[in-house]
Amino acid sequence: MFFSFSEPSTIVGLAAILLQIALTVGVILRVMLTRHPPGSSFAWILLTAILPYVGFILYLLFGERTLGRWHARKLRKEMRKRRQIFRHIMHTQAMAPEKYRELARLATRLGKFPLTKRSSLRLLDDSEETLTLLIRDIDNAKELIAMEFYIWDVGGKADDVSAALIRAARRGVQCYILVDAIGSSRFLSSDWARMFIYEGIHLEKALPVSLFSALLSRADIRLHRKIAVIDYRIAYSGSLNMVDPQYFKKNANVGQWVDAMVRAKGEIVPNLYHLIHFDWKVLTDSEVVFPEFKADIQNDFDTADQATVMIVPSGPGTTNDANQRLILEAIHQAKKSIEIVSPYFIPGEALALAIQNAALKEVKVTLLLPEKSDASMVNYAAQRYFDDLLKSGVHILRYHQGMLHTKSITIDGELSLFGTVNMDMRSMHLNYELMLLVFDEGFSKKVSALNASYSEFSSEINLFLWYKRSVFERMKEGASYLLSPLL
Repeated sequence: MFFSFSEPSTIVGLAAILLQIALTVGVILRVMLTRHPPGSSFAWILLTAILPYVGFILYLLFGERTLGRWHARKLRKEMRKRRQIFRHIMHTQAMAPEKYRELARLATRLGKFPLTKRSSLRLLDDSEETLTLLIRDIDNAKELIAMEFYIWDVGGKADDVSAALIRAARRGVQCYILVDAIGSSRFLSSDWARMFIYEGIHLEKALPVSLFSALLSRADIRLHRKIAVIDYRIAYSGSLNMVDPQYFKKNANVGQWVDAMVRAKGEIVPNLYHLIHFDWKVLTDSEVVFPEFKADIQNDFDTADQATVMIVPSGPGTTNDANQRLILEAIHQAKKSIEIVSPYFIPGEALALAIQNAALKEVKVTLLLPEKSDASMVNYAAQRYFDDLLKSGVHILRYHQGMLHTKSITIDGELSLFGTVNMDMRSMHLNYELMLLVFDEGFSKKVSALNASYSEFSSEINLFLWYKRSVFERMKEGASYLLSPLL
């Protein structure tokens, strides 16, 4: 039988084949011309070769770290302002303990914020207590409240926070709330959002997504930071979204989410406020004028808990891969112990090798992860790293009393990295994140004590029993690992 090129079906079929080839070759060439991690490049090529149309569309939407020209232009403008405001930041490195001054120098170059000496940090390890304190501070506010969160949900104490903000607005307090357009989509379509606007609360969504914007910028770059600043004097930051753990993601069957935050006073507060101001200017379309910081906070901190701390923000358009660089350097400096707590663990080869090397140098390395995750594929991808980590002597504990969501790294009981950063590629390379770099033994001991409390409800993985897991489990791990650059 001979094919006739005059038949419509034959022409359509050939056109479809040529289109598939063109799409596949186009993605391959683009991947080759763009700097991706090798695993990510391979994953995109594999996906496009198997599913050309799907691979092409997904690469168009999520393949490259681009903000779009408009956001990128605003970001460059605000970064110039930040460098001008903090033009003397390099002189603050001397505030760090001598053994960590090289790390402090790296952090100031990456984050573009100064080291602060006169700050107090209170570690909060209970979400209900955190929200109760936050509500109290909102109710006592007299001038201004500024907040930004990845997820702002409805239900439980999250509603109590929303109600407190409405009370504050009615008292004449200026309220500025910035939430991620995707993470907080449920809240943005709720009655609470409408009441916020009605009561004069400035509510904005960061990184809004539309069909048009998705073609110009990557749609899955998200604002993952969690910050609250009240009256220019009190600040909160950490892993807790604006959610009530008793209500949040109950259908995920992972138990209640377990988080930690800090309540801060002193010199760190204006830096956190400046970061919200920066995000408001860069990541929204808002024309609302955000007030400049104006309070005198020189003596507004608890000297009993005085800590040396700096904020290290990261995200597209700022210093590339700031989180990964800083974590690698911190791990390299460890001499006695490393404690890592993360809800998601896809570290990539560089971080995985750094952790293994530390353990091989007889540094005690403890990795605390949740036993159950709301992202099962991420959990399986994480398990692919366990063999090499366990063989190197890393202690891997899995928390079984809920969804452990705290994100922290403690080095030698003296240095802590605390905030929103997960040990995965999304936090390392994509999202807008925030890390507090704390050079304080007292605070680090509190974080270690919190980790010890997590360990009491965790089970350590035994290397020999781990080897006995089924072939089917290994296959799921392998498949998830191959796709991990895309997760």
